Amino acid sequence: MNIVEKAAEKLKTLQPERPLPPQIEDAPLTLHVAPTVERLQERMRTADQPTDVAPLWHVDQKALQRAGLLPLGDEAVGRLADEVRRVKRPLLDNASGKSVKPMTFGSRIMVTSAVPGEGKTFTAVNLALGLAHEPDFEVLLVDGDVPKSDITRILGLEDSPGLMDVLADERHNPADIIVRTDVPNLLVAPAGKRHPLTSELFGGRRMEYVLAELGGHDRQRLVIFDSAPLLATPESQVLASRMGQVILVVSAGHTRQHEVATALKGLNDSQYVGLILNMSRLPAIENHYYSHYNHYSHYQFQDQ
Repeated sequence: MNIVEKAAEKLKTLQPERPLPPQIEDAPLTLHVAPTVERLQERMRTADQPTDVAPLWHVDQKALQRAGLLPLGDEAVGRLADEVRRVKRPLLDNASGKSVKPMTFGSRIMVTSAVPGEGKTFTAVNLALGLAHEPDFEVLLVDGDVPKSDITRILGLEDSPGLMDVLADERHNPADIIVRTDVPNLLVAPAGKRHPLTSELFGGRRMEYVLAELGGHDRQRLVIFDSAPLLATPESQVLASRMGQVILVVSAGHTRQHEVATALKGLNDSQYVGLILNMSRLPAIENHYYSHYNHYSHYQFQDQ
């Protein structure tokens, strides 16, 4: 053994042997992943959480009473509630498809009159409130009387976008004008800004899209339109042509017979047309009669 070999051998004896690293047994890899069902439930909970939900709009009943749109006194309230129940029953049957005659757009109900001053806004408001008591329906009250916009003004919604805004500007979403109120099951849509082409917009193609969106694509939503008088503005006739049901308010001792006849001639033969006798001092009665196609119902509806 030469000198180099001896030195290498001696170096081996001086260096301690390095211990081998401990052997680690293969362990199964654990991933902390929620089961599929739990992940889906969590995703649904997140999606169901509303974002930027607007507070309920307060319906000031005292303001409605001051404006003459709600009766005063318990006796008047009770009597009116009974009369509304009689009026709304055939409307509900038509909207639910329970009537004998099939009806298109039965959930669209227009409240109007032949001439101004008959109490049609009073009727529209109280009919909407009465229908909102129905547990199976949601009611949208639309201010379609653009020239006056009484419902919009009394509820304090003048600065809110409304019906005319979504008709005049396609960038507006019809659902955005719906205001949910603090009255259960009652929604409101304001009239919006006045427009010189109201009649043309009511008759345009976009109107049908807006009506469908306001209806919520659901037969359980009733859409009540407070319309301008049929003989006062041309747009009321156009609006009536898109309704399934029309309520014509007639004022006792005020509306002339030829005015009622002229207003009825402008309505569609396929529509359900109900006549309400308002401001009558006679005891409440109910009388039904028929024309060739239309079903006219005559109710007494006492305004206070």
